[in-house]
Amino acid sequence: MAAGQPRTGAAVADSPGKQPGTPPPALRPADTGLPAPELGEAWRLAREPAPIRHLDAAAAARTSRTVIAAMTDYLLAETTTGAYIALEAAAETLTGGRAVLAGLLDPALTAADVAYHHSASDAFAALVEAWPLPRGARVGVVPSAFASNLLTLQARAVRDGLELVDLPVLADGLIDVDALARGDGPAALSELDLVTFPEVPSQRGTVQPTAAVAALCRDAGVPVLLDVAQSLGQIDVTAAGATGGIAAYVGTSRKWLCGPRGAGFLAVRPEFVDRLAAPSPSGYNSGWQPRQDGRAGGQGGAGPAGTAGTRPSALTDGRIVPAAGMTRFHLGEAPVAAQVGFAAALAELAAAGPALVRERLHALGAAARRRLDGVAGWRIGEDVATPTAIVTLLPPPGLDPAVVRSRLYAEHGVLTTAIGADRARDAVPALRVSPHVYNTLAEVDHLAEALAQVSRQP
Repeated sequence: MAAGQPRTGAAVADSPGKQPGTPPPALRPADTGLPAPELGEAWRLAREPAPIRHLDAAAAARTSRTVIAAMTDYLLAETTTGAYIALEAAAETLTGGRAVLAGLLDPALTAADVAYHHSASDAFAALVEAWPLPRGARVGVVPSAFASNLLTLQARAVRDGLELVDLPVLADGLIDVDALARGDGPAALSELDLVTFPEVPSQRGTVQPTAAVAALCRDAGVPVLLDVAQSLGQIDVTAAGATGGIAAYVGTSRKWLCGPRGAGFLAVRPEFVDRLAAPSPSGYNSGWQPRQDGRAGGQGGAGPAGTAGTRPSALTDGRIVPAAGMTRFHLGEAPVAAQVGFAAALAELAAAGPALVRERLHALGAAARRRLDGVAGWRIGEDVATPTAIVTLLPPPGLDPAVVRSRLYAEHGVLTTAIGADRARDAVPALRVSPHVYNTLAEVDHLAEALAQVSRQP
C-alpha cells in the first residue's frame, strides 16, 4: 500500500456485483431528517465511487462524471479540431457559466460582468493590482482574511504606501456592524478607500453580516471587494449584492460549486469596472496610446541613436490603455478545459436549484455539529445553527489536528482538513469537516466513531 493511502476496505464505496456508482448500503438512506434526500442521492450517483469518505468540500468538492466528461471532450476537441477552434466552439458554454455566476452573485450583473481566472487568490491579486488606490489610501480588512489575500494587500501597501486597517469585529470574528456604523476608531468608513473581507472564512464556519456592511459602505461611498470563495454555493450572496454596496467579487470553482481545480472568477459591477487598470498588461487585455501632441518626451539619452543607454521615445512616449469592460482581465493563455468543467458544474447547480442545495448544506452542517460536538473532547468552533456546512472542531489538550487528520485518512478513509494557525491572523489549530449535498449522516457517524478511536489511541 502506498504511503498516505487509506487502508484497503476502510471505506470502500463499491463491492463485487454492484452496479458502478451505487453507494453501499451503509451510505444510503441515512438521510433521515435531512431535506432534499433525492438531491443527495442523485448527486452521489452522478459521481464516481470512491474508496474514501469525502468530508472536505471546503478544500475541494467532488466533481461529477458530467464535469469530467466536459473537460475530457474539450481536450479531445483541442487535439483533433485545433485548440483555438475548440475555444470558439466552447464560447456559448463559457458564456453560460458566466451567466450562472452573475445570477448567483448580484442582480446588477450579467455574463459580461464576469471573467474567469485561475483561482480566487489569483483573481483577488488581479483586482488589488488593478484597484485605483493612491499613495496613502486606507484599506479596511478583517483578522479572518485568508493569508494569501492578506499578503497580496501587504505587498501593495509596502510598494505604494497604503495603510491596512482592521475593521471592528466581535469575539467570534464577525464584523461589528454597530461599531462600524458609529465610525469608532481608525476604521471609520469616512476614512477608508476600500473594504475587503471573506464572507465566510476558510478556518471557521461563520458568516459575515455582509448585507449590513455593504449597505453602510454604499452610503459612505466606500467600494467593497468581497471574497466569496467559501460562501458562493452555500450562502445566498445576492442578498448582499442587492444592496448595491459590493463593487467586485472573487471566488473559485473547486469548493461549493463542485467544479475542477485551476478555475476561478472575478466579477465587477458595470459602473465600477472602468475605474480599474489592467493588472498585467498584455496583447489580450490592453493597448498602447501614443502621446497625441507630437512632442518627444520619451526616456532616450543624449548620445547617438542606437548607443547604449538610449531608447526610442516613440516606444515609450504614451500610455497603456486597458481594454473595455471585463476584457481588461482576460488571461489570453488559460486552462480552458478547467473553465469548461466549471461551466458544466454551474449548469448542474442551476438545474438542481441553488436554494435547495443551500438548504441541504445548512442541514448537514447543523447535523454534523450536533453529532461531533463533544466526541473524545473535541468541541465545535461555531454555533450549531450557523448556516454553513463548514464545521470546525477544536481539539482537546495534547492532540494535534494535523496528526489526527492524517490518521483519519490513512486508518479510516475519511478526508478532512487540518487548520493551522498560519491560515489567517485569527485562526487556531482545528479540524475542519465540510460535507456537501452528496454526503450522508452515516458518513458523519463514521467520522465520529473514527475520531473517537484516533483521539483515544496514541
